[in-house]
Order: sequence, then structure tokens, then C-alpha cells
Amino acid sequence: MDGPVFEHGDRLFELLGTLVRRPERGELPTEVPKRDGIPILGLLGRHEDALALQVEQALKAAVPQVVPNQVVDMTAKWSGVVAERGNPAEAKYLSVEWQRAELCRRVLVDLAAEFSSARHGHDRRVRFRRLGLVNWLLEMTHTADQPDSDHGQIMLRRLRDRELERRRLFGFMRSPSTEVALQGHVPWWAYLLGLHLLPVFWFRVWRGVGSEYRWLLHQPYMAPADPGTFIGFALRLTQPRWGREDPQQISKLMINAFLEDLRVAYRRRPWRRHAHRRTAYCVALLKGVSGPNGGLELVRLLSEVRNDTGAFDPLLLVTSRPEDPAEPVPVRELTDNPTPYQAWCERLRAAGGGRNTEFWQLPVRVPEPLSDGDDRRLQQGERTTIASRLTVPRPPVWAGRATTIVAVTTALAVLAVGVGIAVADARDWRQQHCGLGTSDPDARTVWRASTSECVGVAPHGFAFGAKDPAVRKTLSIIAEQNHRAEKIHAEDPTRPIVTLVHLSALLSTPKSGTSQTLSYAREQLQGVASAQQRLLKTGGGDDPVLRIYPASAGAGMKFGADAARMIERMMRSDSTIVGVTGLDQSRRATYNTIEELTRVGLPMVATTLSADSLPGVSALYYQVSPQNRREAQISVAYVGHLLAEKQLKRKAVRIVYSLDPTDEYSNNLFLDVNESFHEAHFDTDPQGYVPAQPAARTPHGPSALKVGEEACKFSGLVFFAGRSEDFETILNATNNTCGGSNPPVFLGGDDVARLGADPARRKAFPRVPYEFLDFTVGSASCNDPSDLYSTMKDLFPDVCRDVRDTSLDGHAALAFDAVNLYVKAITRLRSAAPDLPLTPSAVWHALSGIHDDAALAGESGRIDFGGRVDQQVPLDKLVSIQRVEGAQRPKQMGFCGRQGKDDGADWCPAPEKAQQ
Repeated sequence: MDGPVFEHGDRLFELLGTLVRRPERGELPTEVPKRDGIPILGLLGRHEDALALQVEQALKAAVPQVVPNQVVDMTAKWSGVVAERGNPAEAKYLSVEWQRAELCRRVLVDLAAEFSSARHGHDRRVRFRRLGLVNWLLEMTHTADQPDSDHGQIMLRRLRDRELERRRLFGFMRSPSTEVALQGHVPWWAYLLGLHLLPVFWFRVWRGVGSEYRWLLHQPYMAPADPGTFIGFALRLTQPRWGREDPQQISKLMINAFLEDLRVAYRRRPWRRHAHRRTAYCVALLKGVSGPNGGLELVRLLSEVRNDTGAFDPLLLVTSRPEDPAEPVPVRELTDNPTPYQAWCERLRAAGGGRNTEFWQLPVRVPEPLSDGDDRRLQQGERTTIASRLTVPRPPVWAGRATTIVAVTTALAVLAVGVGIAVADARDWRQQHCGLGTSDPDARTVWRASTSECVGVAPHGFAFGAKDPAVRKTLSIIAEQNHRAEKIHAEDPTRPIVTLVHLSALLSTPKSGTSQTLSYAREQLQGVASAQQRLLKTGGGDDPVLRIYPASAGAGMKFGADAARMIERMMRSDSTIVGVTGLDQSRRATYNTIEELTRVGLPMVATTLSADSLPGVSALYYQVSPQNRREAQISVAYVGHLLAEKQLKRKAVRIVYSLDPTDEYSNNLFLDVNESFHEAHFDTDPQGYVPAQPAARTPHGPSALKVGEEACKFSGLVFFAGRSEDFETILNATNNTCGGSNPPVFLGGDDVARLGADPARRKAFPRVPYEFLDFTVGSASCNDPSDLYSTMKDLFPDVCRDVRDTSLDGHAALAFDAVNLYVKAITRLRSAAPDLPLTPSAVWHALSGIHDDAALAGESGRIDFGGRVDQQVPLDKLVSIQRVEGAQRPKQMGFCGRQGKDDGADWCPAPEKAQQ
């Protein structure tokens, strides 16, 4: 070690290493719980310059990292203060008391400058925000003159500029070059907001929430006479001499600010890596302290602040001076046993809360250096050199910069993965649930099927991906009426709320684009909405309020069973669901749907289904349309009428039907028609065809195009028992082959009504007239005295101009009647048994009571179930014959069944009778 070799110098550096090292947990000394400070180490001896130099070298050479330290020559510092501020003839003159305060400020500023520098590592720099604010306020004014009226505003403006310059963003925004660059290139309001209003607003907010500002108003010094505001307190600091402040209180305020900044920097928190990397306390070495140079008073003031605050200060203060014969604290020897530090800890245990300013002093006598000829010099120098190689604890591995980078990178990676997973899950959710987010009320009850269709149940207006604006509007109206129903029930609980699920075969298409078959689904929904609206507006005290849950089973009812299982899950939390309407298209999937709804225990009222075997699938099944066998009987009667009128050349019929084995409607209608015509002694010619989209296991056969071309040669009746889209193909082929010369006589089943009701599609074949069976009388107007169409006029004014055409297929009327059938059954049930719960089984039983005087006078004809529980099809239900000639509106050729007081045409078959 360079310089003199002090006797027992190794003991000195061992003591220094003990005091400077920071423990892994808690603070020193670990032997004394709840201690609140480190002793002030006083090195007493005449060779203080050499001693200070060796201490400074040892601290800077500490491993694995330098101990932050600063040596302050108190005599030189005091001389500088006196030279600058001690001349009474100058304006900057300070009294001796204020010179001591100025000395304290300069010492603290020097220490802060060193401890905040990057020499000890960027991650161990201490930010002196509180001391910096206090020092800036004290330095603002050097006179003791009374402040003028603008002093407060000047102070705030300068303070705001100081804060903005410290922030890089605001400093860049307010630089002259930035202002010139932005002027004329951004809107005036953006220029004003960004460069003037926003910084002012930010400063006002920061004055209230900034840690240094809040601390300044709550620290214990200079509290008397404080007006309680930051401005008032700050003004006292800008001209403390004019306000006759106590210089010692100012010094204590600065010391407390300095120590508080150190406390914050060393305060261990899991998220503050820098605090955990500080494994050595900061060391301030005040060289040559004495009474005349203000050093002893500075040490005393620091001790008093420690006593006043009771907080732990992560600062080792070391002083060096000659020993005074009258030392106020016993001086310890480096060779004492117990050691000087152990003795101080024992004093700490005994002192408790009664500690004076001398308590913090730990004076240690440093012996004279050994002479060059002393035999002990070499060994002592070696021991001292070894002891001066101070070691401080290594920072925790997890607090290292590399570890932090790895941890942050890992955390960001995990976060990115988590966000990616969340985004992927959200994307998958949306993809699986038809683009709906998790917050959408319909998201959990709808899903995207394997055919890309949206299926499920949507009580809140989801349109299942339908692009037709009329469909979307209809569904939104139903959702709005559902909310009205809930509100009415809440206001009048005596009116029970019941829910029907309207299950359609098609609300979205398997492929992109708009499907023509969406029109009938829309019309059914409009009929359902009209029935719901009438009940909401005109229902009495015994009438329920009705909610409609639209549901989609996909094309061909393919996912009807899945939709039924979803309805079952919804019933667990919604006991108001009592039945199902809809159930389009008599296909194998429709049968599966009926079976699944039967297992769930829900009654069903189908709208357009007509296959004979449907009632046998489930006892819970009802329908409002006639059966195929009745269509066949009426067809034979009508064709007989044509023969009598000589409108048919010969008594022969070619029955065209679909070879699709899953199309129960076409197969059943073919069998019924074939049997009925055969019994009437017609020559029958069955002709199967392969539809445009055949199911699996469909046998080979001619296409619909081939059947249409060959129909030109047939002189009898061509009865079509398939789907309207295939009939359109047949008409097109016939129109191109023999249209205008001698077209065949066509009669289509009820599914052809979809074609006849579409004016755009209907006019495509002007040279081939045809007739079809319809489940309505085929004549309606929004101005007619009709419950259905008068309501549609209010709900759907845009469709009233087309209702004379769209009403022909009967979908709106049949759906309207299906809902009203439930309403009538529930109303009669409540009238007979007001306290009986409205369960699906009770509603199912009440449906069979719709007969005779209680029959429903529906829009699609009279609905009468004959008074038998097993009568699931209305008796003598209306079927009309409509004729299409080009673009003209279809003309009714007659009807059979009950419609008001009219029993139909003379040629009709005998009315149906209830089975006994």
C-alpha cells in the first residue's frame, strides 16, 4: 500500500469493510433488530490526508464492484464559502449562520454529484430528485430582498421549464429547431396543444402526483407558518433569508432530502433490480472536520436528522480529524476486544429510543504510522494491504443486467406467446362461432358447421351470416320484440313469458353468395314476427308474452339434431322454452331432428311439412299443413275435372320424382300420387330423375334437363313431385324444346309454390304454363282485413308491395298460424288451469284441444285436430290450385278445404273425417 503504514491498519480496513458491506437481507447491524442507522465512523489522528487517501483507494479498488465514495476536504470547502459569500461589501454576502447552511448545501451537492454519476455503473446511479428540487429552489434567488408580486409566477414558470427540460420528449418538443420544423406543417390546434397546452397541463398534474413534490409538503422541517400549498412553501425556499427562516432548519431539510433520495434508491422491492444490485453503502469521507470549518456542526445536524426521522440511512459517514483532548464520546482502539463496532452495537441495544446526537459517533484512534526502520513495518504493511482489498457481496444473479435482459426477454416472449395464444384462441373462437366475439350474447349458442354454414340458436338478432338485408332486418325486429316481451313481463308478472324456437332449414348457405331459397325462410320469420307483434300489442291478461328464438339447422335440415341438443342445453337455464315451430323440408335429417326434439321433450308444430309418415315419428309432433295423401286426392279430383272439361287429351299421368333417397317429401308424394291416380284408373308413368345436388347413394337416372326435354312428347298430365329448383330446370328445358307449339300440361306439388311466388323467376318461362298446389288461397294484400298482412304492413312496409306474390307459397301464413296455434293452446290452458305451470308437456296436451268450436281460423285455412290426442294433422286443411302463365300473377283455379264459410270447389274430394 502506498504511503505511511499505520499500526493496526489492517484492523481499520476490516472495520471499514464490515460497515460498508450491505447484507443480503435487512440492513446492518444484523445483531440488533429494528436498528435505524449506521454509526458515524470518526478516524482520529494527525495524518488525516494520508489516511483519507488510503481509504479512498481501498473503496475504489473494492471487488467485485467499486464502493460509491466521495472525499470532501472540509477546510477547503469552508474557505470557498467564505471567499465567495463572506464579504460584507458584496451583494451575495451571507451571515456566518447562513454560510454554514451554504457549506451544508455545497457538501451535499458534491456528494450527490458523485453518487449519481455513471462511474459506479449506470444501474447503480442514485437519482437525487428531492435534493435537486430543494437545491434548485434555494439557488433561485441570492438576495434577502422582499420578493415582488410576480415572484411566485416567475418561480412556477422557471420550475415548469426545468421539469420539461428534464423530460426528453418535452425537451425535444420545445426546442427551437422543433418549433421551427413544426410551424406551418401541422394544424394550428395540434401546434398549440402539443407545444403549449399539453406541457402546462402535464406540469400541473405532476405537481400533485410527483414524489418529490409530495415529499416536500410532508417532510418535518420548516413546517411552522407554512401556508399548506406548494407555492407558499416553495417561495419560502427561494428567499429564505427574507422570510427569516432558521438556517439550521434549512440545512436539516437539505440533509433529509439527500438521505431520503438514498433511502428510495436502496429500498428493496421485487420489481426494482437496481436496488438489489447496491450491495455496498455509499461512503462520504469528510476530511479535516472541525468546529471552525463547520464540519462538526454538519455531522451533528446529520445525527439530529437521523434521530428526528427514525429512518435507516444507507450512508456510511466517515470523518477524519486530530483527536481533541476533551472528546465527548469515548475513543475506541482498533485493537479493543470487543471490537469498536461490537461495542457500538451493544450501546445500540441498551439505548432503545433515548439517543442523543453523540450516540451515533464511533470515534476510533488511528495510531501513528510506523517509521521506516521499524521491524514491524513490513509485516504490518502486508497485513494492511491484504485487509484493504475490500470485498463486497456480489449482486444477486437474478438482479444482474444479463439476467434481467434474459428475464425481460423471456417475459416478453411468454407474453407474446400468451398474446399469440389468446389472439389465436380469439380467432379460433370467432371462426368457430361465426365471427362473433366472446362478449356477443349469441356467440355461445351458434357455431360454424362443417359445411361453413352458421347454425344454432340466436335469441339476440344474429343473422347466421345471411347477406339478404330483409332477413337481417327481420331477425333484428324479432330480437327487439323479445326485449319488449321481457319488459312487459317485468312490468306485469301476471302475464307469463313463453319462448318458442323457430327452427329453419336454411338461414345461411353452404357456399358464399345469396341463395334464392332464403326467401321462404325470411317469409316464415316475418310470419312468426307478425304473430309475436300481435300478441305483444293486443294480448289480454290471460295471454302470455312471447319470445321467439330463431334457429338454423343448415341446408336440408342437416344439423337439426345438433340444434336440438343446443336447445336442450338452453332449457337448463331457461324454463320458458315450451315448443318449436318451423321444421322445413321432409328429409331424412328432418326426421332425425324430430326424434331428437322428442327426446328433449319439446312439442313441435311444423309449418310446411307434408310427408305422410311424419306424425308417426313422434307423438309430440303437429303440423299446420295438409299431408301428401290429401294433396294426391285433390290432384286426382282436379285432373278429373280437367278431363271433364276436355282440357286434358288423355287419361294418363307421368309422375316425376326425385331419386334422392333422403328426400322423404318427394318419395312420399310420388307414392301417394301414383296410388291415387292408379285407383282412379289413370295410366301412370313413373319417371325418376337425379336432382342437381344428389345425396350419397342416389341411383343413376336421367337429369331434370332430360326429363324436361322428353316431357314435350307426353300428351297426358305431367305431375311433378320434386323440389322447385329442379322443376325450374324442367321448365327451362321444355320451354327451349317445345315451348309455344304444344307444351305439356304440368301440375306441381306444393314445393313448386316457391317458384310460382317469385315474379322474377316466374316470368322466365312465358311459353310454358303450369299449375301447382298451394297451401293458401293465393290472394292477399297488406290492405286486406287480415291479421297477418295488416301486421306486416306495420312491421315490414317494404315487403307490402310484393306481398301479393310472396304470399302465394304460404310460408308467412303457415308460420303465422303455427305460432298462433301455440298461443291459442296456452291461452286456453291458462283459462282452464291458471295455476298450472306452462311446461312443454302441458302445452303439448293443450294442442290436441284445438278442434270444433276451439278450432283456429288461421290465415292458411281452418286448423282443427278433431279432438283426438293422436290427430296430429289438421282435418280437411285448405289446398288451392294456382295457374301460372308467364309473368302474370298466378290465378287461382279453385281450392278444397275449409276457408271461412266456404267449403271449396264442387270437384273437390270428400272432406276428411276425424278418425274414431
